[in-house]
Formats: sequence, C-alpha cells, structure tokens
Amino acid sequence: MFYNSSNNFLYGDCISHGACSVSPNNASMQEFMFILLKQISYYLIKLREIGVDNYEIMSEVISQTAIIDGMKDLTEAQILNSFSRQYINLVNARKEYLKTCREKGLKCQDLRNLIKLSPKTVLSTILKRGDREFLLKFKRRTAVQKYLTEILSGVTKSVCQNLINLSDYNHDDFDISFQVLKALNLSAKTRVSQAELKECIDETAKCDIKLLKKLCKMQYEAFGEIQKSEVSYSTRPNKAIMVSGSDLKDLASLLNAAENYDIDVYTNGNLLISHAFPYFKNFKSLKGHFGTGVFNTILDFATFPGAVLLTKNESQNIEYLYRGRLFTTDDVAPKGVSKLEKDDFTPLINSALQAKGFAKGQTRKSETVGFNPDELEFEINKIIEKNPKRIYIIGFSNYSISQQDYFEKFYSLLKDDEQVITFSYKHDLDNVLSINIGNNYPLLYGVLHKLFEKVPINSEKLVFYLTKCDVNTISNIIYLRNNRVRNIFLSDCPPVVINPALLNAFSNFFGIHGITNPQDDIEKI
Repeated sequence: MFYNSSNNFLYGDCISHGACSVSPNNASMQEFMFILLKQISYYLIKLREIGVDNYEIMSEVISQTAIIDGMKDLTEAQILNSFSRQYINLVNARKEYLKTCREKGLKCQDLRNLIKLSPKTVLSTILKRGDREFLLKFKRRTAVQKYLTEILSGVTKSVCQNLINLSDYNHDDFDISFQVLKALNLSAKTRVSQAELKECIDETAKCDIKLLKKLCKMQYEAFGEIQKSEVSYSTRPNKAIMVSGSDLKDLASLLNAAENYDIDVYTNGNLLISHAFPYFKNFKSLKGHFGTGVFNTILDFATFPGAVLLTKNESQNIEYLYRGRLFTTDDVAPKGVSKLEKDDFTPLINSALQAKGFAKGQTRKSETVGFNPDELEFEINKIIEKNPKRIYIIGFSNYSISQQDYFEKFYSLLKDDEQVITFSYKHDLDNVLSINIGNNYPLLYGVLHKLFEKVPINSEKLVFYLTKCDVNTISNIIYLRNNRVRNIFLSDCPPVVINPALLNAFSNFFGIHGITNPQDDIEKI
C-alpha cells in the first residue's frame, strides 16, 4: 500500500517532504471508510427499490466520499467522529430498510459481515481492520478486477467532488447521486464480472463530464462570461488575506464580508482563474494572485504574512504548516485549522488585522488568464481553415522540470502543418494557441466542446496530452477513450493520485501511452 515517486517536480509539497507517497495508515483508513460507505449504499439502493429515498444519508455518503483523501489531515478525534457518523448512517439506513420491508410484507435481503463499531473503538482497531480488508479484497479478486475496481473508485471520488461543487450553486442531481451509490455498491462485490465493472466505470465517467458541463454553465451564470485579464503577482504594504483552493463561491463570500475593511485579498492555487470573471473585478480589495500558480502550500502559506482561507473540499497538505492563521469553511476543519461557522468570516478578518501583513511590497510579473469568447471562436476558425495535419491538445501543467524540458524539445520538432492548442506550456510560435484558464476543468471542457463542434473528437488529427494528474484525470481518460480518441498520452502521476500499478492498467485497458520523449512519442501516433 506504500508507493513512492521519483518524478522530478519543480514545485509542490511532495518535494518539500522528500517523497510523494500514500502512507499505509492513510490507505487503511480509506479502505475502512469505503467499506462503511459501500454498506450504506447497499441499503440506500434497497430502499429505493421498495420506493423509499433517504436523501439526507445519501448526501452524507457523497460528502464523505468527496473528502476521503483528506482524512490524513484530521486529528484522531475527528477521524473517529467521521467513522462514528457514517456508522450511525449505516445503522439508520439498515433499520429503515428492515422496518419498511416488514411493513410492506417483503422479504429482506440483509448484508452479512456488517461493520460494527462501539464507543470504545480506537483508531488502531480501525487501521488493523482496514489493513485486513485491503489484503482480503485483493486475494479474492483477479488482477483485472483489482484494477477496474480502483479505476471505479477514482471516478466515483471525482463525481462526488463535482456534486459538492454543484451544490454550492444550489443545484443537485439526484440521478447522478444515485449512480454514485450504484458504483460504491458494485465495487464492494467480490463476484462481479469485468463487463459489469467496465459498464459502471463508463456510466460514472459520463456523469462526471455531465457535471463539469453543468458547472461551466453555473460559473457563467454566477460570475459573468469569462474575459482575458492580466493578473498581478505583485504585493503592496498592507494587511492581507490569502484565499486558496478552487471554490469561487467561497472567494465571493469572503470578498463581500471583507469589503468594508482595509485588507487586501490575494488568491492562491486554482483560484487564479477568478480574475477572469467580471464579477470579481468589482472588488477593489482583490489585488492579485500570490504564489506559484499551483498548490505549494508549504512555501506559499509559510511566506504569506496574513490570514489564510482554505476553501471547501480541497485536499491540501498542511501537516507542516504554522498554526493560528488558517481557516476553512469545510464542515470538518483539518488539525490546526479554525472552522468558520455559518459563513461568518469575522475570525478570519480579525486574524488578518492582527497579523503583520506585508511590510514592503514586491513587484513581480503579471500573468494573462482567461480568453475572450469571440477571439477564441476566431482562433479556432483560423485553425480549421489551415486544415493542419495534426492538432495537439496539451492539458494543464504538473509543473515538473522533466515536463518543461519535454515540451521545449516537443516544440522544436513541431512542423508547419501541425497545430498546438495548449492550456499550460506556452511557446511563441504561429501554430501554437495558448489558453490559460488555470486548472478550471469546467472551462476546459467548455473550450474543447467549441473545438469538437468543428473537428470531431474522434478525428485522426487530434492528439491529447494529459499533463496533470488529479482527481479528474481518470474520468478524462475514460471520456476520451469512450469517444474513440486514438492518441492519448499521460504524464507520470504522483502515487497519491494514481498508483504505478494502476498507470500500467490504463495502458493495458485503454491503450494510453505514457509520456517518454517527444521523438519516440510522435512516432507512436
């Protein structure tokens, strides 16, 4: 269960720690929690079959699945509380199912080997059980079943995170939520065919892409149509708050709460894209972006002299950070982080006012983000008119030194009758179209669908480089393969996202090429 990575990342907490790895304890906790969630899902599905929906428990299953990777940042008491909460949900779901069956005169189909917890249960007991279940699961399944189950779990986590993001805009999708229950329930079965697993993976991945399309629409409705904008990386002497993560709604709430204070607000991480939305331009307090543009919590947070807001549903490594100035809107705050109740940002604002802030300003280069829709349409039409032999689509960046070197060489090999559309690695060539949208997947799919209206997604011209590994990566791969995309290249992934064995499985099941060197990769196309 312990995986390490040798990938040479330029930025990132993995390098700061000396390793990119999944600890055995964290893997055991996740395994145990997944068992609980799968058993709850079983009873919720059985309840629906007899005409009963328990949306409250279903919502909790979605939320817990979305944040399961963040359990490593919780205290022992918080971890035990999470297990206790889900165990109560299991007991209640089972009780409701058995009671309804009796009332309707139906034969119940109760689970065997139910998880049992008590107030005396300690974390060591959970870790031992999780470790045992992890080993048993892999003994009972074939190699193919193991890999397919892992792939299904990854897609399911991505769907749950996007469902939570959708709920921020006061929208739900109960059909997709129920698909999550089916995916969890299926992955718990030992007697399940490869065909069943593949079908469920495909269906769940479709749900994920559907959610991203919805989120793109919701972002536009809430914050206006995206524009090309210059984002400052400079700072000035003043009190300051940094907002880190991806949640645009949290950023908007904080800006409204801090509007009447003399505090500068800086974004961090995936919130770089917020500066391209008209809504956020209305706030004079939003001064720019702080940090590398990607998540590097140890460096960015430790050097920021103000208060820090961690937006919802982000798995950020804060284990080694200073305490006292970190706040979150999450339901459960990681250890060392203060939870903000009911969108009351007063403690965060007071902390920023008490902190030293920036004593001196620093001038740094700005960055262009976003795009003008009319210009984008014009550029895509220009590409179509040129009728290039090949169109390379380069995704978001993982900011590794090796990947930067790769694309420097790649561009030197680019031919005049070829075209690049890149969302990360830029180059001043006439046949390279650069579009900087941070790491905003809803916007990425919005742009790509404009292209696919003119060039079919399964065209032999298209070559995809998936250059960043995160929770959405697996769904991206499956979406492309299901649409019969011929050429997909995947970068090296930290094991905390996709373990090495699973990367090999992708190559076997989906025909995905690992990125090696430009010359050899181009010859594979």
